[in-house]
Amino acid sequence: MERPSVAPGERARGVSDDEAIRIPDAPEDAPNRPAGEYADELDLAGSTLRDVLNLLGLPGTEITARDPETPGDGAGLVAQVFDIFGENDVTSDELGLLIGRRGETLSSLQYLVNTIVSHTGENAPVYGIDIEGYRRRREQTLVDLAKEVAQEVRETGDVITLEPMPAAERRIVHLALEQEPGVRTESVGSGDRRQVEVMPAEE
Repeated sequence: MERPSVAPGERARGVSDDEAIRIPDAPEDAPNRPAGEYADELDLAGSTLRDVLNLLGLPGTEITARDPETPGDGAGLVAQVFDIFGENDVTSDELGLLIGRRGETLSSLQYLVNTIVSHTGENAPVYGIDIEGYRRRREQTLVDLAKEVAQEVRETGDVITLEPMPAAERRIVHLALEQEPGVRTESVGSGDRRQVEVMPAEE
């Protein structure tokens, strides 16, 4: 199916203005391109994130940037982490939609922002995004699970395979058990079905 041509500067339209459904609190005049000047990649990433939140009807949010501190933050992989919090309970609840099931929507948002920043050059930094502390809570859950599984492996000598996880979560488990006595880990499977196996350490 051939796509309709769109002249430079024009917006492609999927539906007529009469049929369009507005997102509550989204700006009337949405930008059709990023602003031209940014101080640096951090400014571009933060501004892009703010634009996306505004376009989604979430202007009542606070965005702060900080250094990554833990594997769940992406320490060693990302330059800065953007923390997003709602300015009130209603907005905080609405932000849950941007986290999605098991953080899938949050990961997509992070990918979108980093894709835009990557167009600034070959060595553009990578940024992490967290919403309402979700990644911190998820990291602690994974670390606690990893420690419990490690104890069971030590007691039984069994190999335990965890549920499929994205690469960032598998990394958390691997690092959590890296110095754990009596066990070792490896990733098995392929694609979205990759899993972490926890097994007795080789003598």
